[in-house]
Amino acid sequence: MAIHAEPPTVTPARGLSPYPTDYKTWKVLAWTGPVFLFAVFVLWGFLARNMPPFPPSATPDEVKAHFQEFRLPLLIALSICVTMTAFYMSWSVAVARVMERIEGPGGVLSKLEMMGGTITCAPVMVTLAIWLTAAHEVNNLTPGIMHMLYWMGWLLFDLAYFVTSLQIAAISIVFMRDKREKKLVPNAVSWWGWVTFASFFAVSAIPFVTTGPLAFNGVISFWIAFFTWFFWIPSVSYFIIKAIPRLKAEDEAAGRVNA
Repeated sequence: MAIHAEPPTVTPARGLSPYPTDYKTWKVLAWTGPVFLFAVFVLWGFLARNMPPFPPSATPDEVKAHFQEFRLPLLIALSICVTMTAFYMSWSVAVARVMERIEGPGGVLSKLEMMGGTITCAPVMVTLAIWLTAAHEVNNLTPGIMHMLYWMGWLLFDLAYFVTSLQIAAISIVFMRDKREKKLVPNAVSWWGWVTFASFFAVSAIPFVTTGPLAFNGVISFWIAFFTWFFWIPSVSYFIIKAIPRLKAEDEAAGRVNA
């Protein structure tokens, strides 16, 4: 009577995940941050004439005239940017995966970062859709409605900043806790994150002013607050992209790679 032995159970090596680590996908997602920034900077910033923004002190008639004059570039730029804003979410996923290698799987700060990056997309997309609607319907709307939509967009765009602030804080805290001799993300980048975090508070003033440095086109609320973020994104992206092959090499050296 033949006895058939049960097939042996393969036990993964200590510390080896039963699932493969897809480093290539991590890197692809990490590159979507710079793609998002390029779309915002070139399309929303220059093609849609938001660098600098049309002034908050503009009258309803002036706002309507602006949207009529630049209707086509606004339609092109805003419609593309609404779609490409999703790249900020995918970038945040890559950042969270690298953060977990410091904080540990399921770390609360990496989850906060990923949620912050995902939720940041919502007010940005809605704002762009509001301005896109204003451009699309400019010939059917009164100057008063155009003025309302323009301001509604800026109030949502700027005053939702604290979701992104929490994302930035989570990233800065985790990478400053990195115990490696050469950190995955240098402290200088994390400190720049704290500068960005602090600069965002200035935009809380925009409902109350239409001129000066705290207006939404002002030196502090726009040129400082926005550009600290614009420099922070590529800085973090550069070191996240470099961190992925470093983590792969660490895993290979420790025998943790499961391809």
